[in-house]
Amino acid sequence: MDQTIAQIEEARVRLRTAFSAAAGKQDVQQGIQISLQDLADLQGQIELAGMMNDAANVRALTSILDKAIAVVRFDISGFLVEDLKTLRQRVAGAPAPGAAPAQPAPDSNPPVSAPAASGTAPVASGTKPAPGGTTPATGGTGPAADGTLATPGGNGPAAVPPAASSPGTGLPQPANPNGPVISLSQSGLRRVNGPVVMAIQLALIRNGQAIDPDGDFGGITAGALQRWQAANGLRQTNIVTEQQWVTLTGRSVPSLFDLCLGVTSDFEGTKFDRVVGNFDDQGLTFGLIGFTLLNGELKALLTRIETLKPGSVAIAFGALYPELMTVLDLPQAQKQQWANTVSFGPNRMEVAEPWKKAFLRIGSFPHARRAQMERARSVYWEKALGHLDRFEPAGKPRTALDAAFWYDAAVQNSLGSDETQQLSAAGASNLSGSELRERFAQIISDGSLQAWRDDVLKRKRTYVAGTGTVHGSTYDLAAWGLADRPISAADLAAPSSIIDVVASGTSGWNEGTLAPDEEASEVSAVEGTASAPVVVGTSPHAGWALYPKFVSFVEQLGLRSITADELLFQGGQNQSGSCQGLNTYPPEELWENIAPTAAVVDKLRNDLAQPVHLLSIYRSPAYNSCIQGSAAHSQHMQYKAIDFVMDGGNPASWSARLKAYRASGIFKGGIGVYRTFVHVDTRGSNADWTG
Repeated sequence: MDQTIAQIEEARVRLRTAFSAAAGKQDVQQGIQISLQDLADLQGQIELAGMMNDAANVRALTSILDKAIAVVRFDISGFLVEDLKTLRQRVAGAPAPGAAPAQPAPDSNPPVSAPAASGTAPVASGTKPAPGGTTPATGGTGPAADGTLATPGGNGPAAVPPAASSPGTGLPQPANPNGPVISLSQSGLRRVNGPVVMAIQLALIRNGQAIDPDGDFGGITAGALQRWQAANGLRQTNIVTEQQWVTLTGRSVPSLFDLCLGVTSDFEGTKFDRVVGNFDDQGLTFGLIGFTLLNGELKALLTRIETLKPGSVAIAFGALYPELMTVLDLPQAQKQQWANTVSFGPNRMEVAEPWKKAFLRIGSFPHARRAQMERARSVYWEKALGHLDRFEPAGKPRTALDAAFWYDAAVQNSLGSDETQQLSAAGASNLSGSELRERFAQIISDGSLQAWRDDVLKRKRTYVAGTGTVHGSTYDLAAWGLADRPISAADLAAPSSIIDVVASGTSGWNEGTLAPDEEASEVSAVEGTASAPVVVGTSPHAGWALYPKFVSFVEQLGLRSITADELLFQGGQNQSGSCQGLNTYPPEELWENIAPTAAVVDKLRNDLAQPVHLLSIYRSPAYNSCIQGSAAHSQHMQYKAIDFVMDGGNPASWSARLKAYRASGIFKGGIGVYRTFVHVDTRGSNADWTG
């Protein structure tokens, strides 16, 4: 899998270079964008749900490259075509005779420059709180390249994506295997939420739990965690330990940056996809740490999003796109005036439609989540490290709460010269630990605008002892993974361990629904057949040599209602007639494919409190070919599909609930609505049809 991911990244680099070379050729650029989307979809399938095997990964990638070569071949310089051909041959395992290995394209999008270690220059004075919190202080670096976004069909910036990681390989052993990473907050306290929670939710989905990856560690997520724990022989708790984190995600435990970001992003209150109006005279404020219109951060963020996936800003904003491009480059006074025209409600917090929905749409894109986390680290974490070095001299003990304090200050507060002098004096005093943080909190609060001083002081004091009340919610930062524990230089330098997980999820927003679909012809393949029987006593599958292993596999999924025997049902037409005996048990290499689909149907059964009867799950190629009207490339042959009926409701109501799941990012796949049953699969791309 790791090799395929690396090849996908290489293909992405080459196609973005081709996109740039195709300036003015809209049809070519459009075709390249389609190939880039196909690559993103394939990577998402591999990382989240998993493809059926390595051979399938290779076939899918070579197919994408074949289409890309056909698009590029006639209109762009020959060397780009040859690069793609060489990569395609290497993916297929047949290097071209005498061909030199393809080299990655040069990095045309170097990392954003971080503020100097000594801290950034002061920007104005006072703080500018954002929704239920703040906006980022100005003074960060500007947008990449020339700060412009590509127009639809124009010459978008060519970019190199972040380096591919190797999930699950070479991971260090957790320092404290039984130590907590995050946990369900006690009653009455603010629930843990944010990117770290979203990462564990996406990992639970991958491990057979159908939950909404909304970033909120509430009862639903705790229940899914406990089911997974029980299925894997672990004690059921509301705590994700370090060892459980590594097992679930295949990655190192969250870095100190990841944990600090979680708290500050919650204080900001705008999550990945929320936008608020001009309540604080900063224009619009959007995203994870409150990127604002007036200080240029919103433009810098959108530029990075566009760089990662050309055309996505235009797709998200649609008819609003030309106006957005104009507004981003207006003088500050005119930005203010415009922001007031789309802001309404008490204190101008709300944003009018269709702008609100457009921001929600772009915030749901996985690559937009990546862009936000990249900037949250490359600009504001580096700024926080500068503050830490400047105001807490070497030799004084540093803890996780110190780092969290200064990260929050880097995002919320712009420090004037008077504040800087007072903070330096406090740092040079004999104060340390919580006493020093208390003094810092007072200085930053006193330097804030009068209207926000109380808010700033409460927010900063939460880091003094690890508890506090902010915006009416009471926090205990221990549940968020932050405590007054010593930290090292390695902790401060560690990169995010969750960004690849969070950015590999699905957005659920209109990601290419298709109709008609091959599966639409399958009404005769299922209708009127038997369903999986309720097994009492000895299983009819007990004679299968792999039955005990399959039962163990299903138990580890932590499903609440669906059983291993149901998932082995071979179909009504396998029992009699011309197709009798043609079906087989699913090959072991396909077992993982059914996990996300089974989790979705299991969730449906429990949410609707209605029994579900499975009609068709795995079909062998011979059995599938025998069934009249079956799709030649049916998802059932990949063990990714389930056809079912329920005791209550009707196909329209069942499918409506499934579409709601899909829209929230629980899965990505096909939904077919037939006269008497529903088909659902987790193919990795969205499709809707009526059979």
